[in-house]
Amino acid sequence: MDARDVRIFCEMAFKGLDYDSFTDRRVSPLAIGRKLGLDEKTVRVRVRKMEDDGFIKYYQAIPSLALFGLKSLNSYKLEAVNIATKQRVVKNIQQVPYIVEAIDYLGPVITVSIAGASSRDIEQVVGRIVNQFELNKTSLGGRIVREQLSQPDKLDWQIIQKLRYDALCSTKDVAQALSITPRMVEYRITRLLDSGGLLIRAIINTQKQEGLLFYELDMSVEEAKQFVVVKALSEGYGEKLWSIRTSEGGVLLANFFGFTLGEPEDTTVNALELEGVRSCSLLIFKEIIEPQRPNWIDSLIEQKISSLKSS
Repeated sequence: MDARDVRIFCEMAFKGLDYDSFTDRRVSPLAIGRKLGLDEKTVRVRVRKMEDDGFIKYYQAIPSLALFGLKSLNSYKLEAVNIATKQRVVKNIQQVPYIVEAIDYLGPVITVSIAGASSRDIEQVVGRIVNQFELNKTSLGGRIVREQLSQPDKLDWQIIQKLRYDALCSTKDVAQALSITPRMVEYRITRLLDSGGLLIRAIINTQKQEGLLFYELDMSVEEAKQFVVVKALSEGYGEKLWSIRTSEGGVLLANFFGFTLGEPEDTTVNALELEGVRSCSLLIFKEIIEPQRPNWIDSLIEQKISSLKSS
């Protein structure tokens, strides 16, 4: 894999849950190509190669959280006193409801994104985890989940359930499982994607991540110098800097990828030399923590189907 392959993958896997580059069940080569300055064919060929090589483990279908009345999504960095405690946290949160995504890093840190009807509900969820394992918590910010104009019916939910962990499941297989026509399947899926009711994300196979590192710098930067720092990082690292944002506490969160073990430390040292950077901590990605199946989203989908059956 080269830098362009990885940059394409970042657009497919690490963006927010309202990202719309999946205009079909596969990533839109045109949309990502336009963003990255690549032609549509190049994106399509590179994505196919990542699938064939097993780097992309599978595609996951995620219903919009707003369909469950979950209108808020907040993210946190949680730090344990040691790695053994962190591993207990990792095992525990696989079963905790309302955790949408959790990422494990080398060392005692994980990050979690939690959904709720309100920020207060989310604080209660994260508070229980923090208190149970005596963790240090840092808020990384939150957002409001986009409302849906229409609610899926029973058949829509059955299709979502069928695609949950195999979003590229053939139209024929879905149609046979639900006793409908392939044309109806395609129509329903397209409508769900277009409305934002169904989101699709690529899941990485960390066992195929040879020679590739994802890492994050958390930088405390003087407010007046943030624009200059962002510009310097963007110019210095190009496509290897795939995301940069400011957390709720004003910390600059810069996400990179690299191909050698020395790159994360070198990037940290270089960042500390930039004018206005007060401090900088390094987090090296280990893996996305996948919840046990069926998880809380699967249970909510089943509840939707059951309630509509009896209506």
